[in-house]
Parts: sequence; structure tokens; C-alpha cells
Amino acid sequence: MQNILRSYLLIAGFAAVVGVTACSGSEAETPASAVETVRSIPVRTATATTRDLTETLSLTGTLDPRAQVTVVPELSARLERVLHNEGDRIARGELLAVLDDADFLLARDRAKAMLDVADANRAHARAEKERADSLLKTGGITDKDHLSAQVAVQVAEASTAQARSELAIAERQISRTQIKAPISGHIAKRQADAGAIVTAGTPLYTIVDDEVFEFRSSVASGDFGKIKVGEHVTVTADALPGFVTQGEVDRIAPQVDQRSRSFEVIIRVPGRPQLVSGLFARALVHVRNVPGSITVPPSALLRDGSDPSKAQTYVVVGDKVERRDVMVGVEVPDAVQVTSGLKAGDVVVLDPPSALGPGTQVQVEKPAPRDSKAGS
Repeated sequence: MQNILRSYLLIAGFAAVVGVTACSGSEAETPASAVETVRSIPVRTATATTRDLTETLSLTGTLDPRAQVTVVPELSARLERVLHNEGDRIARGELLAVLDDADFLLARDRAKAMLDVADANRAHARAEKERADSLLKTGGITDKDHLSAQVAVQVAEASTAQARSELAIAERQISRTQIKAPISGHIAKRQADAGAIVTAGTPLYTIVDDEVFEFRSSVASGDFGKIKVGEHVTVTADALPGFVTQGEVDRIAPQVDQRSRSFEVIIRVPGRPQLVSGLFARALVHVRNVPGSITVPPSALLRDGSDPSKAQTYVVVGDKVERRDVMVGVEVPDAVQVTSGLKAGDVVVLDPPSALGPGTQVQVEKPAPRDSKAGS
């Protein structure tokens, strides 16, 4: 009986020792695995390559007509006829509307009658002057009476000139009842109807000269030296898919706004049937060609916004990464030029995880294999 009990105790003790040893081994392996998981961060990468870049500036703005004029009457009268509506194409000098001219015709007739009276008075004064000249030679008139005859002629001539001016004013008022287009273009708005009583200065029409448009855009002051007058640009409009036209830099404002730190560029765009004033448009300005540039994808760079020319990137060296400061140059939608800090062939991390730091061990993810059927 004692032998059996002794054997049982020996077996139980051995099992306990084996269990403790197994647990100790498991606990020793677990921290190592956890450390390994934390150190190896999966990342996506790209290789810095050399390619030719074209530096461009993308501008946004609004298409404005070269000229916009509000047509108003110069006198007050009843609007008798309107001859054009919105959308009509009109030429300079073309008749737009007609005002009632009855009162102005009467004023002209009165001015004519006053001129006839003035002409008659002048003729009479001249005849009296000639008679006075003859009498003065024979001594039949005094110097005083002769001087009065001379003054009468001068007064008659002044009255004639005044009457002639009144007639010219009356005829000019009649011409103003014919309202004509001051410029060529399209009628953008008609603001009065026939039969309305309009006063001088009442808006009747708005005309836009759309033979040439002006594209106005605000550009950051840092790009002031990149745009030149006469530079050709490509213009598109969001509201017109597929529409492309060419423009030219016409003017550059010689002043930078102190608040926005920007300056205004005016681009001359030839009119097209599709274009209307007020359209939102985009202009692409060619700045320069930069051959043989070292480039990386934009997602490989980290920026704090303080200096657009500076950035940071993570470069894979072996199975770890190191952080580098780089200088940035030309930027295009799919690539950024790195002027210093990288060389061609360097492997950079795309969209660096927040847990990434200098010396962090990484595991480069392989790109997913392409489906041969889909590819074909």
C-alpha cells in the first residue's frame, strides 16, 4: 500500500513539473511574437523615377464680356415701340426703341418760327444800317443815330444765332427719341415695355459685347513671375463638357493685394457661340518644361503647410525606414519633382502610417496580381 501511494505522488509531481515548464515556454514566446508584430508595419511603396515634367498653372475664374452697356433714354417721354428682345444680335447704331416725339416736333416748329422772326429782324436791321450809312455821308443823321443802327444790327445777328441754336437743340431732342445701340453685341436683358412712361436714365436694355471675353482670375503672389503677357493658355468651361479654346494673357495687375496676397490676371478669350458671360471657367497656363526630373507620387510626401517648397518622406533601407527632408519643385497631378534629398531608385513609402518613425521595421506589401482574364 505504501509503495502504491509513493508511486502516485511521484507521477503527480512529474506532471506538475511538465505543466509548469510548458507554461513557462509559452509565456516566453508570446512577448517575442508581440514585439515582432509591432515592429513590422506593412507599407506600400513606390520608386523615385526620372521623367520630363511640364510646369503649368491652373487658374479658375469667370468669363466676363469685353464690354457691357446699359442703354438709357436721354429724355423723358412715352415708350412708343421696342424693336428687340433678349438674345437678339444687334449692330452698333441699330435702332432699339422709339419714344413719342410729338412734343419735340412741336418744339422744333416753334424754334423754326423763332428763327424766321430773327432772320427778318436781322434783315431789317441791316437795311436800316445801310440807310444810316448813306445819311451819315450827307450829314442827314447824327453820329448817335448811326451808332444806334449799328447796335441794332448786332442785336439782330445775336438773336438769329440764338434762334438757330434753339432749332438745333430741338432737332437733337427729336433724334434722341430714336434709341440706338451704342455697341455691337447681344441683348442680355430688356427692362421696359412699349407704352410705359420712361424718364431720362431709366434702363431699357443691357447689351453685352461677346465677340471677346475676359477671363479674370486671382493668382497667388508666389506665382507672379511665372505668367507673362502674351502667353497662350488653354481655356475650358465646366458647364460645357468637351469644350476647349485658346486664349492669351492680355493684362497682369501690377499690384498684389495685401489681404489675399494675390494679384489679378486678365486673359483674352475669343468669343464662341457656346460661350456666354458669367460662365465659370478654367485656364491652363504653360510655364516651362523641366526635363530629367526626379519624381515621386504626391502621396509619398508629408507637409506641414508652412513652406510649400519643403517636405518629408520615408525611404525604405533594407527592412527599415529612415526619414528624409526633401525640397520640392514642379508639381503635376500624378508626380512631384524632388530637387534634393532623393536620388533615382530610392524606394519611398506611400501614405506613411502615423505609427511610422525613423528606424521602424516595415514589411513592403506586394501589389495585387492582375487577373489575366480581366487584363486580356
